[in-house]
Amino acid sequence: MTTQTQRIPLTDRQAGAGVGSESESTPAPVLPPISRKKQAAVLFSAFVTIALTIGYNQCFGVFQQYYLSPNQDILVPSPASQVSPPTALLAFVGTLCYGLTWAGGILVNPVISRIEHGTWATTTPSTRLWRRRILRLLTPRTITISGVLMMSAGFTLASFSSSIWQLLLTQGFLVGLGMSLLYFPLLAPAPEYFTNHRATAMGFILAGGGAGGLVFSSAIQALLSSIGGRWTLRIYAAFNLIAGLPVAWAVPRSRFAAFSTAEGPERRNTHVSRALASRPTFVFSAVAAFLQAAGAQLPLAFIPSYTVVLGQTASKGANLLAASNAINAVSRVLTGYAGDRLGRQNTLLLTLLLAACSVFAFWLSSVLVTTSSFSLWLAFIAFYSFSSGGYYALFPALIAEVFGIRQYAAVNAFILFVRGLGTMFGSPVGGQLLGSSEEGTGAYASIAYWDGALLMGATACCAGVRWADGKGKGWKWIA
Repeated sequence: MTTQTQRIPLTDRQAGAGVGSESESTPAPVLPPISRKKQAAVLFSAFVTIALTIGYNQCFGVFQQYYLSPNQDILVPSPASQVSPPTALLAFVGTLCYGLTWAGGILVNPVISRIEHGTWATTTPSTRLWRRRILRLLTPRTITISGVLMMSAGFTLASFSSSIWQLLLTQGFLVGLGMSLLYFPLLAPAPEYFTNHRATAMGFILAGGGAGGLVFSSAIQALLSSIGGRWTLRIYAAFNLIAGLPVAWAVPRSRFAAFSTAEGPERRNTHVSRALASRPTFVFSAVAAFLQAAGAQLPLAFIPSYTVVLGQTASKGANLLAASNAINAVSRVLTGYAGDRLGRQNTLLLTLLLAACSVFAFWLSSVLVTTSSFSLWLAFIAFYSFSSGGYYALFPALIAEVFGIRQYAAVNAFILFVRGLGTMFGSPVGGQLLGSSEEGTGAYASIAYWDGALLMGATACCAGVRWADGKGKGWKWIA
């Protein structure tokens, strides 16, 4: 049976015309054909990668609630026995991991590009033997496998921790760095394998974060309740090793690496030029990414703890976090599909505005009212989880659309670096804004105001991207 293939031309818009000086004079190349089987393999491997990295990060709130509970067996002394529990510092364990997962791309992407382009090829006889051997082993596959090993080592070492600073080094820094080494080599080339249905494909891939969070939230809570924190971390380390190694082995190659020029394989741009950085669309995109990342993780970090404050059990909090991830996973697929038809920028802007409004309409109302607080909280989780999925599903395809596929790797790495900084900024500040336990639900009022303000600011910046892109390329209602 003949395998179905697809020859994908790079139009001027896709190639990033207008982004750099060369794109105007250089004819757009035709990338080699790609089979449906290869596209399916890229979809599956990237989906699992997102589940293992973003899915875990989105359910760290379960660990955070456990560390703050009197039943935890990791930290000595127990944070629950302290007059002022270190909520902000424990939240930073999760946000450090999440932030490094994204921020590491500013280093990982250029390394991957140099490897695929052959910049570090060892062709000179004068090169030392040990250096030739090391560079020969340096491939995208060794980087992704190293990432999986680093993740598992981080969880294993965290199981022997007894203080927060040790968790920061292991479950925060080491796991986050390993996730970055796995995430970017598999995710950076993924949009190159799709054209007309790019937003739908990326929506499916990024739905892995919600799917992973759905499974991991309930599983981690069950393990923590039955066998304690130390063995939960060890089992999770083994699971990462078993599930991560096959995916790391299947890392796809950039399609530009297979396209040769007179100088050799075409290398993806991995650095943002000064001209690109000065464009209004880029500035608005970067600020929006920072604010959205800072605000989007706050509800996920505090869903378990706020649910307990409302009088529910920790298991109920974990189940609500799992439900949030499930709704978010469905949302990413649906908004990706809608973005291909209604316009990716339009859909992203609308869903981000709805997410910001839901914070004020439901979460803040749940904090301030004395009755129906739990019902408002459930409404917030459902509404916010669905609307917040739009940004995650659409911003990769939007980057390719606004800046061109040739600039995707550079802009995506920088935007995710900024998102990493935003993630490490939002939740720790939220932890500092958390009031005392005697205030009940009122302790979360400042967090809700803070979260809503961040998301409203991100919405305004995305509107700026829409305006600037329309001004530069000509206004279109479907964009």
